[in-house]
Amino acid sequence: MGFIASFLIVYGVAGVVLGVAFAIAIGRCIHHQRRSQVAAYARSPSASPDAMREGFALLRGEVGADDAAPDAAVIAVEIPGGGQSVPGATPGTWDTRARAFSLRLPSGAAVRVEPASGRLTLDTTFVPASRGGAFIYRSEVRPGDAIYIAGSVRREIDPSAAGKGYRDAAQAWVLRAPAHGNLCVSSDTVIAHHARRARFHRAWAVALGAALTALHLGLFRAFHADVLGALGPAGDVGVGPAGGIGIGPAALALFFVGAVALAYRTLAEQTSPWTELRVERPRTA
Repeated sequence: MGFIASFLIVYGVAGVVLGVAFAIAIGRCIHHQRRSQVAAYARSPSASPDAMREGFALLRGEVGADDAAPDAAVIAVEIPGGGQSVPGATPGTWDTRARAFSLRLPSGAAVRVEPASGRLTLDTTFVPASRGGAFIYRSEVRPGDAIYIAGSVRREIDPSAAGKGYRDAAQAWVLRAPAHGNLCVSSDTVIAHHARRARFHRAWAVALGAALTALHLGLFRAFHADVLGALGPAGDVGVGPAGGIGIGPAALALFFVGAVALAYRTLAEQTSPWTELRVERPRTA
């Protein structure tokens, strides 16, 4: 094959395409690992409260509420599910109600959770219910529930506790939505799904990395040597162009890269434990 075609196959298909798939696998692995790994200070009763740090974290603990409404849900989400319409309701809207609550970690430390309007995700099980004659899906978080919640942990002044003075104001740990993203509440089942997805993408990252290494240090090693040799020791073009790769290696590379990339994408979609829910919102005139 000619040099240009060989260059496109080696560095374009076997380099860029396979490299992008490798990067995606690593990124997805990190994402799911982040969503399934509880912070060290929130894992066991023996963890020291002094180990708590600011930053993004996944916490697990028991929900507590203020004395004003000790039994009311701290988070409630309702999704219209069809059936009879509710007078005055807008189709496709989610009804979300949330108020601040405390999260008691296994160590006994308490974190104040401050849900922000429009920046809350309830990644858990929804159950069918009815409201005003309409069929809905509902999910609630109540005091006493054990939950996982991911967000940004910060140290802030606690207005409910008095310090010794202006310079010694009482502080508390507060969990809010991260700068870019939502405060996410999850169940045990969802966390287990994230852990399995992290292992799935990690295995594919290893496989794709091995494929990259095998192709470029094995099948295309001579072509790389020719290209580097043609550039010369100072980066100048040499006396002649580098040679191309054979038809056989080129066909093998195209088939291998296409098969691996397609298999990764197909298996990622088929083994996903989540079903995408699309809500059609009415168009405004």
